[in-house]
Amino acid sequence: MTKTPDKKITDENIGTYIELFSAKSGFEGQDGGMVTALLVWGMKKDVFDSAVLVERKDSGDAEAVIARGIDDIISARGTKYFKVDTASKLKELLDQGSKRIAVVCTPCQVRAVRKIQENLKHNSSNVELTIIGLFCLESFSCIRLESEIKRLLGVDLNSAKKSQIHKGVFTVHLGEKEYSCKVSDLSYATEKGCAVCSDFSAQLADISIGSVGSQRGYSTVIVRTATGRTLLEGLNFEKTDAEKSEIKKLARFKKERAEKRARIFRQQTGTFGKPT
Repeated sequence: MTKTPDKKITDENIGTYIELFSAKSGFEGQDGGMVTALLVWGMKKDVFDSAVLVERKDSGDAEAVIARGIDDIISARGTKYFKVDTASKLKELLDQGSKRIAVVCTPCQVRAVRKIQENLKHNSSNVELTIIGLFCLESFSCIRLESEIKRLLGVDLNSAKKSQIHKGVFTVHLGEKEYSCKVSDLSYATEKGCAVCSDFSAQLADISIGSVGSQRGYSTVIVRTATGRTLLEGLNFEKTDAEKSEIKKLARFKKERAEKRARIFRQQTGTFGKPT
């Protein structure tokens, strides 16, 4: 029997998707550990045999790494708020002959990975990519973020057990204490290129994940493609409704911010640049 194609929904702010919900896995991790759960499950199911992830370095910064097993996935869990080039690690895996690869990345990197995928298709490649996109309003410069957290909160970010962003608040967990400030107070630490990016929820991914729209301890999951649907099949997790209005609000804000910056750029240069 031929399987009926999934019905897709298109929203001007969220993008095209099959299903949107809030979830929590059995893995300890940022907002329910759903990214870790999907990666571990995908590797167990042999959906992919390697993955490109982002891992925290000893210096406090982050870097793209290749995971070839479950232990590699577990060691890289946790959210990093820094801009990282994952496409170069994907190319490294492709050069090594890997055919089934998962990539976890922010919206700007999702676009780069999709371009690589299109080029592979033109060359009649049989490479299968699974793209897990992360919600992203903006990324931070590691050095500037550490400086701002020290200035605003009086704590060393590198000594923190973990840090997270939820509902516009940046929280640092240090020992048994929590230190918080508004994300808007960290504008000096943001990467400047983020201001012209219009994609909040990684609309070109197979499955998008973030904390916006979910209660603390849960992740919002947006299933966008049949590949994303396949990755979820058989995975054990708690599932509840997500608040779409919160996602739409931030997605609309990021889009309008990018359009505003593009208008200013055109006025200053006389060119016709558009948001990415």
